Amino acid sequence: MKGVRLSLRGLTENWKLKLAALGLAVLLWAVVSAEQVTTQWVPVRVEPVVRDPEYVLTGAPDPAQVRVRFTGPGRDLWELALDRPVLELPVRDVGEGRTFALDPQMVRLPGGVDVRAQDVRPAVVRLGLERLVSKEVPVRVRIGAGSRARYLVDGVSVLPPTVRLTGPAATLARVRAVATRPFEIVPDDSTFTRRIGLDTAGLGGVTLGRPEVRVAGRVDRRVERVLPGVPVETPPGLRVTPRAVEVHVQGGERALAAFVGGAVRVVVVRDSVPAAVPPAGIDVPVRLEGLPPGVGGRSVPVRVHVTPDGAPRPR
Repeated sequence: MKGVRLSLRGLTENWKLKLAALGLAVLLWAVVSAEQVTTQWVPVRVEPVVRDPEYVLTGAPDPAQVRVRFTGPGRDLWELALDRPVLELPVRDVGEGRTFALDPQMVRLPGGVDVRAQDVRPAVVRLGLERLVSKEVPVRVRIGAGSRARYLVDGVSVLPPTVRLTGPAATLARVRAVATRPFEIVPDDSTFTRRIGLDTAGLGGVTLGRPEVRVAGRVDRRVERVLPGVPVETPPGLRVTPRAVEVHVQGGERALAAFVGGAVRVVVVRDSVPAAVPPAGIDVPVRLEGLPPGVGGRSVPVRVHVTPDGAPRPR
């Protein structure tokens, strides 16, 4: 027991001094390790840079990450674990090649580290590359929903009417036209002129020859008029119920201002009436005639009831 007490006393005596000595030893070991030149494999991301103007990258490289062997002081190798380097692969004169060799000199190191790249594994990477093509497609005007509800637009012109696209052949094969961004019309009297940007949504990897076009057109405020009591015309030998309907006409404000409502006729569609109409009658559609260009309309109701002229009138 006395020996045990002596051993414990030896361990606990001057414990602060002993702990400081241990800490100093660890610090010296860390300093020596940090300055010691060593070798370490570090994962590095591959970043292709296509410098052939006729090709575009179509996907991530395979593999997207490689292992690079670095040599340098331990302190700087620790830095690489925090600030990962990148292997920048320049791609020139593609031709038929799709597999490219990697070189340690392609590694782009962060600033302030004194290390050297010595080896890359694997030493080759495969890239998906596609040749670029160009084609002209028409520009389609897209007017906002608010303006379509309030205005009638015609005589729309686009300058230039087409735009040149450049991109992968497979992508361009699916593009039939490029739309403008939706825009609302602020009419200047009866016309409008706007410079509108082109919508590039869904055109990833495609470049446009111009970012915008000039759109112009004629515009008129959309209005509606109601014509009450317009008689319904029927083929000979038939009676109709009701005898008159309301006609709702829609069009531009200027067009309707010059519109003469008496020119509209409501006619039973002859082809919808069978050769022999049953005594109880049938419901048939009507058609509007005499509407000027640019004016639309509908009857209320859209169908009427016809009976033979000699049949008893409904009570």
